[in-house]
Amino acid sequence: HNITYYRASQFTNPAECPPSFGLEAGNRLQEPYVFNSDHVRFLFDLYSTYKNRPSNFKEFLSAVGKDGIRLVDTIKFPEVSVPSSQVEVRVGGKLDRKTVKKQLVIPQFVINKTTLSPSQLSEGTFKTLALLLYLSTDKSSLLLLEEPEVCVHHGLLVSIIELIKSYAEQKQIIVSTHSDFVLDHVTPENVFLVRNVKQRGTGVSHLPKAMSAQGYAALKEYLSSSGNLGEYWRHADFENA
Repeated sequence: HNITYYRASQFTNPAECPPSFGLEAGNRLQEPYVFNSDHVRFLFDLYSTYKNRPSNFKEFLSAVGKDGIRLVDTIKFPEVSVPSSQVEVRVGGKLDRKTVKKQLVIPQFVINKTTLSPSQLSEGTFKTLALLLYLSTDKSSLLLLEEPEVCVHHGLLVSIIELIKSYAEQKQIIVSTHSDFVLDHVTPENVFLVRNVKQRGTGVSHLPKAMSAQGYAALKEYLSSSGNLGEYWRHADFENA
């Protein structure tokens, strides 16, 4: 309860996005299961935020738009009413036909004045939009993010890390990573080492406590005069921790 987990590969293939999605009565999502359900859910959640929580959507757009990391100019949601037939079979085999109005929502992402469908976005852009939407709107008390560096170039990754730090003031966020570049942008006090040790299984240790006093002092000296945490990890691999 109150824990949300986002996989490394969850939002990495925008080609699996539909160009639109349908809403049934009561604005319930009519999922087209031929598409990736996580992607459809993201588009619906983005639309729901735009429609029902305009202040939250404005906050999200300020982070990803022209005043933020400049992923998009804006995001639009044209809506089209589509009549459709619904057939019910009554007792005795009698057919009862009804015309039901359904709403079709067409997400449009405007980038450099060009309007794109979700499936036309790059993997990094799509994944970042999804992560930042849920970072800003998810009400869980704990968010688990697996490898945010997947499919994201380093320039954009720096912005994501800084936004994660910002949202970490509101909720606890745990990020798993294999990236030395991510380590370059955090402090040793925020790093935990995860190891699978034969006969003991998986263990987690806080980096400052995992290292000897002498080793940790050497690390701090290295960070203040020579390099950053990712470089230290590449060269020393925290083997003495």
